[in-house]
Amino acid sequence: MDRHFKSKVKFHHIYRNVIVAVLSIVLIVGGIYGGRELSWKEIAADEVAVIVNNLTGGIKLINRAGAVLYYPFVQDIYILDKREQVLKMTSAEIDDKHPQGNPLVVKSIDGGDVVLDLQLQYMLRPDVAIHIVQSTGVGDVFKKKWLYDYARTICYYCYGELTLGEFPVASLRDIKAQRAKEEINKMLEIHGFSVTSINLTDYRYYREYAEKIQERRLADKEVEEQKTRGSAAKENQRKVIVEETKKLEVEVARFRGECDKRIMDARGSAEAKKQDANAYLIQKKYQADADFEKLSKESEAVLATVKTDAEGIRLLRNALDGEGGRNMVRLEYAKRLKQAIVRSTPIIRQGIETPQSIQRFKYIEDAPKIDYMFPEPPDAALVSPLKPGPDKSP
Repeated sequence: MDRHFKSKVKFHHIYRNVIVAVLSIVLIVGGIYGGRELSWKEIAADEVAVIVNNLTGGIKLINRAGAVLYYPFVQDIYILDKREQVLKMTSAEIDDKHPQGNPLVVKSIDGGDVVLDLQLQYMLRPDVAIHIVQSTGVGDVFKKKWLYDYARTICYYCYGELTLGEFPVASLRDIKAQRAKEEINKMLEIHGFSVTSINLTDYRYYREYAEKIQERRLADKEVEEQKTRGSAAKENQRKVIVEETKKLEVEVARFRGECDKRIMDARGSAEAKKQDANAYLIQKKYQADADFEKLSKESEAVLATVKTDAEGIRLLRNALDGEGGRNMVRLEYAKRLKQAIVRSTPIIRQGIETPQSIQRFKYIEDAPKIDYMFPEPPDAALVSPLKPGPDKSP
């Protein structure tokens, strides 16, 4: 074994002790220095803080109000405003870059130029403040990088869809503002902030445009007044129609009631007349039956009387037929002759008396028969069925 051999383990132990001592001294000195340089910042209620560790690269989000401690050289702290802020694009915003203000000049769909004064209200999303610092930057960089350019471009296209005559209509402007806000938020929400409202404070035209638009507005106003008058007239007409309709309905209802009353009276009268007619019919029926029965009895009596008379006449005719009838005729002639007056006037011709012959009536056997059923009236001319007998004068 070499006597001059020296073990290296001893030197390694010494090196290690030296390194540990140096590190301990550095830590002690750093702690003393860091304690002297330790700083803090106060976070307001409307602010959010992002702490970046420069040694480890870690990022911490502080979303509360209060004091925050940090090492200035080891850590960086960035404070962002999370309250609602306003981005003004108006003629009053005059600076070195915009000596005549910073309004938004849009071209309407019908070719006119319109100057708009806009105010955009926006706010950060505190939960994505770390993303904003990493992708956009700190401070107000995001306003210039995202909000200003996007807002002007989208508002230019949305408001440019209106005509010069539609700009005075507030409802149409509000529709375009709402559409612009939705388009802006669709693009910028992924970057950590959003627009809450877009307010159009003023709009202006060139003088020639303004005069023409004023004339058109006056004409539109006159048209609206005429429409209002027409609507009032229509309303009045509708009111009159309703009133007259109500009056007509009342009159119709009254007339219907009167007609119903008359119908009921007519029905009652008709029913009474019907009852009277039925009673009269029954009365006449019974009376006719009684008269028929009476006349039937009378006709039977007359028929019996006539039959009896006819039978008597028939018997009389039978009795007068033959010698009995002749005797009756002779008797009647005798009665007539008994009452007759016979006068005789002598006829003298030149003093010579002419003797008159008297002929006696002679019964002629073959004289025609007389129908004694139909005798002649007493005052009828006497026509004797007998012929004079033979002259028996000398």
